[in-house]
Order: sequence, then structure tokens, then C-alpha cells
Amino acid sequence: MNRIQKAPLRVSMIFVMAFFVVFLTYRTTIVTAFDRGILSWFEQTRTDGFLMLMDGLAFVGSTKIVAILGIVLIIFLLVRRSPLNDVYFSAAVLLTTGVLNTAAKYSFARVRPEEFMIVELSTFSFPSGHTMGAASFYSVVAFLIWKRTDRRSIRFAISSFSIGMIVLMGISRVYLGVHFPTDVMGGLFLSGAILSFFYWFYYQRNGRNLNR
Repeated sequence: MNRIQKAPLRVSMIFVMAFFVVFLTYRTTIVTAFDRGILSWFEQTRTDGFLMLMDGLAFVGSTKIVAILGIVLIIFLLVRRSPLNDVYFSAAVLLTTGVLNTAAKYSFARVRPEEFMIVELSTFSFPSGHTMGAASFYSVVAFLIWKRTDRRSIRFAISSFSIGMIVLMGISRVYLGVHFPTDVMGGLFLSGAILSFFYWFYYQRNGRNLNR
């Protein structure tokens, strides 16, 4: 493999290392102060209107909804007879995201920031499942649309929408007080590692063509 073909694999490894850096440092005094400072700031800025918006995002980003959207996406790709790489890539990213998030939560067993929570949740905190689900799902959708069009306006629109949804989902978890900011960061890094790895595996490994 040449350097270009290896690049996504290296990016995946960097994301994995970043994920573990967050995990290994979130108990330190500096990072704890950062987490609680951000949570306190959001707590002071809560309004009824924003709470409704964040609750709506929490529903859209729930495990059940993301699973349904993922299944719909896979069915759509199969019905449209899309390249099998697209089907495999989408399924692998979404399934691995769910499995790794659950495994990580129970392995690290970080307690949620209970004093800031306005929604009762009994699961563990690190990494954020809503953030991981949004990052993986909307990145997959953006990628699939991106590779099917050369129009800059469409590429810009779908990229902006996907980034916006991912960012808002991460913010909503902290705004509702159900996650530390480092939970969101960990979720983004782990999702980035999954996306980069499977992009390499299905599209770059052995010089594969994107359209195959």
C-alpha cells in the first residue's frame, strides 16, 4: 500500500489514541475542572425553548431511532442496488458504533454528572452514545451523497447539515447535563476511528476503487 492508501488507517489510529488520552485524563484535576466548568455554564444558560430543542435532539439521537434510520439506509442502498462496498461500509460503521459504545460504557463505567442532570438515565457516561450515533450515521450519509455527486452546492449542503447535526447532538448532551464534555469528545474520537478504519478497509485497502 502507498501512503495515500494507508492514510485513513493512520487517521484511525490517531483517533484511537486521542480517545484513550481523554479516558486516561478525565479524572485529573484540570480536566475535571474543565468538565464541571462547561456543565455549570450550560446550567446557567438553560431556557425552556432550548430545553425543548435539546430534548428533541435527544429523541432523534436515541439508540432506537438511530437503529431504525440505519436499517432504513441499508434497505435503501439494497433497493437502489448500490455498490456492495457502500452497503458493507454503512452496515459495518453503524453496527460497530453500537457495539463499541456499549462495550466502552460498561468497561469504563463512568458515572454521569448526576448533580447537573435534568433527565434521569441509569446507564454509564463515557463515551456519549448519542454523539457516537450521530457522528457515525450523519458522516455515512454525507459520504454516500458526496461520492454520488460532483455539485459543490450539494456537497456543501450535506456536509454542513451533517456537521451541524453532530455538533448539536454533542452540545445537547452537555446542555441536558447527562454527559461531561469529555464524554462527547471521547464519542467523537471513537466514532472517527471507526469511520476512518472502515473507509480504509472498504475503499482504500489494496487500491480499491471508491465506486466498486
